[in-house]
Amino acid sequence: MAATASEPEEYPTKDDLIRAGVLALVTGLVGFAFTYALFVKPYRQGKSLAGLDRHAAETSQPAAYRQSDQQAAGYAISYGSSGGGISEKRKSKLEIKAPERKQPVAQNVPTATPAPAPTALPLPGGEYRQRESSLKVRAPQQIATQPVDAPAAPPPRPSETSLAEAWRRASTGWITLGDGLHTGGQGIQVSETQILTTLSAFRSSGGQCMLNGTRVAVTMVAGDGRQDLALLQIQGAGPGTPVPISPDNPGDNQNYICGDQRNLGRTLDVRSRGMTGPCVAFDGYTSALDGGAPLVNNRGELVALSLPRPAWGGTSWSTAIPASACRAFVEAHPSGGAAAPPPTDMWVQAIRTHVSAQPDRETPTRSNAKVIPGQALGNYPLGLRLEQLRKELGQGQILEQKGGYCRILYSGPRLTFTLADNLVVGIETDYNFYTLEGGLSVGSVKEPAELSSVFAPAITHDADNLETLASPGLELIFGNGSIATIRVIPQ
Repeated sequence: MAATASEPEEYPTKDDLIRAGVLALVTGLVGFAFTYALFVKPYRQGKSLAGLDRHAAETSQPAAYRQSDQQAAGYAISYGSSGGGISEKRKSKLEIKAPERKQPVAQNVPTATPAPAPTALPLPGGEYRQRESSLKVRAPQQIATQPVDAPAAPPPRPSETSLAEAWRRASTGWITLGDGLHTGGQGIQVSETQILTTLSAFRSSGGQCMLNGTRVAVTMVAGDGRQDLALLQIQGAGPGTPVPISPDNPGDNQNYICGDQRNLGRTLDVRSRGMTGPCVAFDGYTSALDGGAPLVNNRGELVALSLPRPAWGGTSWSTAIPASACRAFVEAHPSGGAAAPPPTDMWVQAIRTHVSAQPDRETPTRSNAKVIPGQALGNYPLGLRLEQLRKELGQGQILEQKGGYCRILYSGPRLTFTLADNLVVGIETDYNFYTLEGGLSVGSVKEPAELSSVFAPAITHDADNLETLASPGLELIFGNGSIATIRVIPQ
């Protein structure tokens, strides 16, 4: 009988299992070692370093430090400085050794030698000598100073008094220029040998001068055509008394006084409107057509010197040179100067600044007879333009025209318009159709003295043998005991 085949051995065999187990064990050990070296060991070292007290290890220790038993221990107990409680600290690997102290060795102290000067530098092989500077410094010398004279104090101002008494003081220095053949003007003596007047007055006077009733010879030593001023030198001793120049310019709405050239025993009152550009504007006439009339305050001081006024019968608005300009001219003694602007141009410039131009309007259809001081007469206001005036009333009759000054008469409404640079600055009438408040009109039998309190503040003066009452914005001209003309002017 044939032999039967042997049965195959089962898989895996025992040897295979042993080999697989050994391989797994070796693989596990290698993996553990690799994982520990790669991850666990650095983590433990970092945690160990985190437990160190770096503050205590890095802080400088005192010289008398000694390592205590507590620090030698494996663990030390430290108390938190801020949060309280107890924290466990691992012993630091930092070894701190106690400083060694040595006994000082006694040495022989050398004898102290004087310290060299700060600039003495030791040089080898010899004694240092400081080089002398070639710069020679001299001792300061006392300079004898010249005594400086203190500026002289200004003389005391005259006391205040009435205008009549003030003019009595100033009248001894008041002069008149010209004679029967020359129109001339006025002036004022400002020093023992000097007279102040306008250049226009001196040129028209023919060199004739009356001072305090005595004829004197004068020569012009300084002139300023731009301001129309002249300074005259008296030949010999002046018979008059100098009049001081006021330190203040004329104020607004202040009353002053001046002399009447036609009547030496009479004075004229004027009222200042204050400064208007380089000039002073004032209400009232002076009898000096070519200017030079001194305006005197209640101290007897010169506050302004009148400029030439228009020779026509215009408004009484006049101009003058203020005290400050007079004083500067006398002190500086200018000579020559630019050509003087015509007096009319100076008058136009002064009054024009007080009137505002009115806008164009429709022609009034209803007559208006009301007079409003400083504003309007009837339908026509101050500030009306020449074009508008002619549009409403026509060309009119030109009475006078010179430079920027013009006077036009319209016989229909019986009104006369005064214009400055083609702007109405004055309106007047001699027709009783136009009335003031209170029923006053041309022809009303009144005297200036009766109306002085009604139109206060007001002054009266004589203009070309006609008495005139001037109040802000209004002038009333009287003739034969009644109102002859009503004139509206700027306030």
